[in-house]
Amino acid sequence: MNGKNHNRKNRFWNLALLGLLPLLVAACQDPAPTDYIPQNVVTAYLIVDQPIRGIVVARSQAVADSFKYSNSVIRDADVRIIEGANTYRLQYRTDGNNIGEYYLPDTTILVQPEKSYRMEIALSDGGRITGQTVTPARVAWVKPPRALLQYPADTANLPSPDSLSFEWTAVPKTREYIISVSCVDSLEYGRYLAPATGEKNRRTSSVINQNARRRYNETTRWAFVQTSKLPLVWFAYKWYGLHDLTVYAPDPNMVEWFKQTRFGPNEFNALLSTVEGDGIGVFGSASVVGQRQFLLKNQP
Repeated sequence: MNGKNHNRKNRFWNLALLGLLPLLVAACQDPAPTDYIPQNVVTAYLIVDQPIRGIVVARSQAVADSFKYSNSVIRDADVRIIEGANTYRLQYRTDGNNIGEYYLPDTTILVQPEKSYRMEIALSDGGRITGQTVTPARVAWVKPPRALLQYPADTANLPSPDSLSFEWTAVPKTREYIISVSCVDSLEYGRYLAPATGEKNRRTSSVINQNARRRYNETTRWAFVQTSKLPLVWFAYKWYGLHDLTVYAPDPNMVEWFKQTRFGPNEFNALLSTVEGDGIGVFGSASVVGQRQFLLKNQP
């Protein structure tokens, strides 16, 4: 697997797991864990111009049990994606960390823009879960982010972020966009220079990094914007070195569920679930455009 495809897969896992994990441990809210009834939870996003993959079907766990992600995953579901006259039956696979997904083995079949997709899941206990999404139109750069950035030397007096401005095409019917800035390698720095060195990576001096302890170790920052033109701020970068900046043009299903599970409280509102039947969760879609960046250190 090349680096580009590997990073795309990692972004898929970021999306899937960010929405799933708060729900799998939601049993902590129950006053009587011995009477807990598990809930089926689905996290499924279709990304335009990418293969069908990253669909997670799981079951929540009671607070009385030691949480283990691999114990939550449902591996024997019959998962199908339907578009027009085409029905695609997905297969289950797992990686070395026992994190599994349902995917379509035929990677030549890509998610198409502005199409209606239906998801049907049949569980071994007879349960059924369904969902529907309409994929957004494609998104593209109007003014792409700069590939090479120099972090300012004076962190107490940061200059106007004109060099960080970028713009993408406005997508019809999309009111909000999701932006992510992800550090690809928080350990290595010099290996990406020319000529390569053995210099290691380190964090930027962002005060946001120092204060936001709850997400201190996360390598990705997420944000929502309601415009297709944005001047990014230096504080968006938690490390120096290699980064991926990604813009998602999501459908309403994805943006509302992502808001709730990423930025909402520990409790979730089942009324915002976008799947029907014997489970809760999301079946959404998005168009994506990204840029690989390298952030130079402000000092050795």
